[in-house]
Amino acid sequence: MTEVSIIVPFKNEKEYAREVVSTIHNYLSSKKVDFEIIAVDDSTDETWDILKILKREYKKFKAVRGWKPPGYGKAIRKGFETAKGDVLIPFNGDMCDSLDDAMKYIKIIQDEGYDMAFGSRYMKGGKTINYPSNKVIVSKLGNLFLRILFGIKCSDVTNTFKGFSRKAIKIINPKADSYEIGLELALKGIKKGLTYKTIPISWTGRKYGVSKMKILKSIKMHFIMSIKILLGVA
Repeated sequence: MTEVSIIVPFKNEKEYAREVVSTIHNYLSSKKVDFEIIAVDDSTDETWDILKILKREYKKFKAVRGWKPPGYGKAIRKGFETAKGDVLIPFNGDMCDSLDDAMKYIKIIQDEGYDMAFGSRYMKGGKTINYPSNKVIVSKLGNLFLRILFGIKCSDVTNTFKGFSRKAIKIINPKADSYEIGLELALKGIKKGLTYKTIPISWTGRKYGVSKMKILKSIKMHFIMSIKILLGVA
């Protein structure tokens, strides 16, 4: 079985597709990791055409179409379903996440034996680069609310960029369709008694295009998911 599966959701990221796949491939190859990259595409632009070309160039790369109607959470879940790895890591298709941090996740799960590895942009040692101030404020306030509501230590529980063992994903069995999947994975995992470790991570704003996440819609979906988990109906 493959050691690590990196799951990358794409939606109209033609400027990023080749850079993301080649960067991940070259980085993990240099680290001597047994890996696969799984792209889940919901695009309506030329991204899928680029991914099909990359499939012929990289043996450790798979590209699949997302479920319809599309959704970020659906793409992550499709990636989990397709993955063969022991460690599964969602990695955003706009290069905002750090591969150095992904390697730390792998070690936390493989070497230290944790079920889940979380990253925080807001704890000591964490950082954000080119992160819009309005999103930073909303994210920090939302995470503070969730820490109080659920009595958890992680200061960035909404972030999707996390690491999971295969066992953890099976136990959590995520159902979210949109960006609230990061919250669902973390909170349901904690509620089910899975072990986790949180480390400081870095986040870098995108160079091309615009984010697909809409703040107001995201707030609503995260709030609904948190209440469902609190009530045990998620």
